[in-house]
Amino acid sequence: MSIDRTITISKHEVVLDRMFAEGTWELAFGDNAFENDYTDEDVLHTLKSFSKKALAWDAMYEDHQPSVAEEEDTEENYEMREKMEFYLGGCTHS
Repeated sequence: MSIDRTITISKHEVVLDRMFAEGTWELAFGDNAFENDYTDEDVLHTLKSFSKKALAWDAMYEDHQPSVAEEEDTEENYEMREKMEFYLGGCTHS
């Protein structure tokens, strides 16, 4: 059984991979978001916001890693990394 993965916008426009589009909408707004009234701009704006926050998080995480030259890690940095690892633990997926 073949699943139709395309949506034809019009006979003169692009054909869209429905599975990709649904996945993208769900990344931005959760389950069944593709069926709601979110626009392309809404999705793009939300994904850009997520990306900006993720980059900031990564920078903050790197700032709290002990340098190679340091022999001792500070308690403050250790506690911060533990918190970050806890929060990141729920974010890992395939």
